[in-house]
Amino acid sequence: MPLELQEINADVDFPALARCLFESYEDPPQKFFHVFFPIHGTGEAAREAAIDEAATRLKSWHTHDPSSYWNKVVDTETGRIAGAALWNIHKENPFANPHDSEVTWFPNDGSRLFVEKALVNHNRPRAQRAQRPHVYLFIIFTHPDYRRKGVGQQFMDWGMKKADEMGVDFFLDSTPYGRPLYEANGFVYIEENVNIPVTDTPDEKWKEVEEKVGPFTFWLMWRPVGGKYEEGKTIKPWETK
Repeated sequence: MPLELQEINADVDFPALARCLFESYEDPPQKFFHVFFPIHGTGEAAREAAIDEAATRLKSWHTHDPSSYWNKVVDTETGRIAGAALWNIHKENPFANPHDSEVTWFPNDGSRLFVEKALVNHNRPRAQRAQRPHVYLFIIFTHPDYRRKGVGQQFMDWGMKKADEMGVDFFLDSTPYGRPLYEANGFVYIEENVNIPVTDTPDEKWKEVEEKVGPFTFWLMWRPVGGKYEEGKTIKPWETK
């Protein structure tokens, strides 16, 4: 099965991308996914509604964010999307004028407050260290049918080449499942980020999401400009005045 890296077609691809995204993160299930792409309710109809909402939101994010770039790996024999990646190509410091994301995908109650705080926690390690142009891998996924066939490596090769062409650092937030791929490509562990949103007044909706998601952990990882890192020798830019 020839697997080819392509830029997405933003006019037509988002429904298939969203479905592949859900099928990828459901096998194996990853609790943090509910923070970004919740299913409100139970049953197949609720799941289909969630996929539709995700497709619409992903397209809106892409349309309104000039740093957004998507690519996909396609099985050219069948036309199926085997995986995809969402990048933020930051040509300037994205944290110079910070603004909170509006969490429109949760109702305006304690569940939304939980997710707002989770997103702040999630972004904090990179916001402290990436105050300069850089490449950021925001979302990456491979469909279960296409794992261990080099799909993830195709995305990594593209991202590393892009960062090197721009002469910038490459950051990502890794799940436990992703770390082996990133470490094999020379990424350096920077910080373990255990995400536990807190509030003094949790309501029932907050508690529902908290129980469903629980604490979740990402690792901020970094590839320096040019990709060459030597412990004790390579300067980490955020540690310099």
